Formats: sequence, C-alpha cells, structure tokens
Amino acid sequence: MAKVLVVIVSGEEDKINVALNFARRQSEAGHDMRVILFGPSEAKVAGSEELMKKFEELGAIKPKACIYVAKGASVDEKLSKSFELLPAGTYITKSIEEGFGTITF
Repeated sequence: MAKVLVVIVSGEEDKINVALNFARRQSEAGHDMRVILFGPSEAKVAGSEELMKKFEELGAIKPKACIYVAKGASVDEKLSKSFELLPAGTYITKSIEEGFGTITF
C-alpha cells in the first residue's frame, strides 16, 4: 500500500479536478491518501461551490488547507466548513517524516 500526500497548489480548476480524481481513485484502491490545499488553490476552491462539493465527497480522505494562506485570502471561514485548517509546512513535513511521498498539482 502506497502512502501519498497530494499537495494542490494550482488555482486552475482542471488541475484541481485531476488531483481530486487521482486521490479518490487511489484511496478506493486501498492506498493511504492525504490531500492539502496550499496557495492559489485555496481561493479557487473557496469560490466554487462545485469544487467545495467535490472535496466534501472524498470519503475517507479528510482534506486539509493552509490556515495562513486561507486567512491571508480571507477564505478561512468558508474553507473551515469542509477542510481542517492547519499550518501547511508543518503538515507536509510531518507527512514526509511518516513515510508519505508527495505529488503536487
């Protein structure tokens, strides 16, 4: 079983959708998946009801988002409804220490 942290940075909806599909399919295949929004992706997702719904439908994957970026973009209240907000740098580093490989979209 692979352990993968999906870091979604892009503000492009197509790339966010590719990341979501990848994470969902790999989770369904039994792999240990984590997902975090970091950077421009946070404002894009917060501004799209369709994307917010897709993140809510990730099943066993509990998505995270960077609290500092969310506050800076004034989207922390919106994202906190579906995402755990935390310091992204600490979370990414901890995930790597726990044996997770990273893939960035």
